[in-house]
Amino acid sequence: MIIGITGTIASGKSTVSDYFIKQGYEVIDADKITKELQQKKEVLEEFREIFGEEVLLENKTLNRTRLREMVFQNAEALKKINQIMHPKVREEFEKRKREHAQEKIIFFDIPLLFEAHFENLCEKILLVYADREVQITRIMQRDGSSRELAEKIIASQAKEEEKKKKSHYIIENNGSIEDLYQKLSKWEEMFNENCRSGRK
Repeated sequence: MIIGITGTIASGKSTVSDYFIKQGYEVIDADKITKELQQKKEVLEEFREIFGEEVLLENKTLNRTRLREMVFQNAEALKKINQIMHPKVREEFEKRKREHAQEKIIFFDIPLLFEAHFENLCEKILLVYADREVQITRIMQRDGSSRELAEKIIASQAKEEEKKKKSHYIIENNGSIEDLYQKLSKWEEMFNENCRSGRK
């Protein structure tokens, strides 16, 4: 079974993934896949052709800071990046899923699950969410971003209420890591019990 983990930026998806990794589950991380793909020469060349030399650093690696600025200042730039990356991420996910076919449960951590229309890759979807002000504070503290940029990043993603309607399970994460882990432990217990009883 593939369970998608999603949510808007700074909602705590990575912390949720870390929990399941510690519990012994296989987690496929879309962000890590993306970063690995963006190190490939042919992908960097696609970025350079579309956005120019400014998206590359002097050592010819991707200038992620500049790319992020461009993306959240220009909706068309985000669309072009997604057109490059989404098919490649999907292909790599399918490859890794086959490599771990023996696993009963695989978690797929993907922030843009709904935006990329990857719902059909998952049998169940677990949404992690946090209040808007909590998200903004986390982005500013984590990335050193301005409040304006943090708000633009959040606004570029699908609305939280829409994601909730499409998700099978919802975990609120406005508190501490300890609070989140307690909620995940209860969810895991409930989910496994439902699986044993055939309810899922």
